[in-house]
Amino acid sequence: MKINLYAIGPTVLCLMLSAGCTPAPPLPAPTIISAGCPKVTSCPIPGSQPQTHGDLSADIRRLEAALLGCGLQVEAIRLYQEQQDAET
Repeated sequence: MKINLYAIGPTVLCLMLSAGCTPAPPLPAPTIISAGCPKVTSCPIPGSQPQTHGDLSADIRRLEAALLGCGLQVEAIRLYQEQQDAET
């Protein structure tokens, strides 16, 4: 039986390539990351008893700062929940 020369080349190449194959090392176990909601603190509204217009202006600034802090907490929770929804 005569073997054609064009059949020997791919056969030898295949044998050479398969000789270099070794099993890959096992993958490490996946790391489980526990994600939780951001920590929330209470948002107290500052009390006020303004006596002058200056006191009233200062009370308004304190109230705006307190509302901004509460709004930032709500925004952080909203962004976290959206991120969790996108991952699932």
